[in-house]
Amino acid sequence: MSDTELPVLSGDTRLAVAREGGFAYLPGLAAPREIDCDRLTPLQWAHLDAGLRALVALPEAERMSPDGRFFRLTLSSRRTGQPHWQRCLDEPHAPAWLVRLWRDGHAALDEEVPSS
Repeated sequence: MSDTELPVLSGDTRLAVAREGGFAYLPGLAAPREIDCDRLTPLQWAHLDAGLRALVALPEAERMSPDGRFFRLTLSSRRTGQPHWQRCLDEPHAPAWLVRLWRDGHAALDEEVPSS
């Protein structure tokens, strides 16, 4: 599994976006949002690909603070469940589109994702 080189998205790709960390465990906030690429429109697919490529340039989460929250993104195969790529971003550094994606699911990809 790579945390630097983003794999090419395919119809078999599933993205899990989880918000983790902090003192309080809230099950509704801890459950990952799962996005299956084969259910995306071509425009949503392009927005997801552009957004993920922009995330590669952001610093990896430090997770130094015990109450700090971060987003964990994992690309895996729907068929095998095998993870291919993972990235953790501190919540304060997470782009707004990623927060919307975690909160609203694939509908957030209807809006254009800024490249930076």
